[in-house]
Amino acid sequence: MSGADELRAFAADLGKIASKALPDVDSVLKRGAQNIKDDLVSEAERSRTLGANLARSISYDSMYGIGHAKYEIGPDKSRPGGPLGNIYYFGTSRGGGTGDLDGPLDRETPNLERELGKLVDRWGGQLE
Repeated sequence: MSGADELRAFAADLGKIASKALPDVDSVLKRGAQNIKDDLVSEAERSRTLGANLARSISYDSMYGIGHAKYEIGPDKSRPGGPLGNIYYFGTSRGGGTGDLDGPLDRETPNLERELGKLVDRWGGQLE
């Protein structure tokens, strides 16, 4: 078998493992999304002006599909209080913009990296 054939075989094996591992990856991402959402809610509840209304609108949506898993987290504009997210996080000419979207993600990133690393170690061993 040539080097190119070996590389193609390796890529095929890796693709099989990736598709088998996707539910595990999704589980890790879902847990992370919940932690980030909880952090965003906790912060929004402390806002004297937008607090409870904004906090109730924060959710996450799964975008799980063939070959990928991802989550969108933040205020849902279709929920009561959701449109207040723009003011809270980005502000207007009259103020606002005091919310922190990056902090919760930054705090959760080490956990996500650790848990995804465990999956790589577990699933990567199947190629040997």
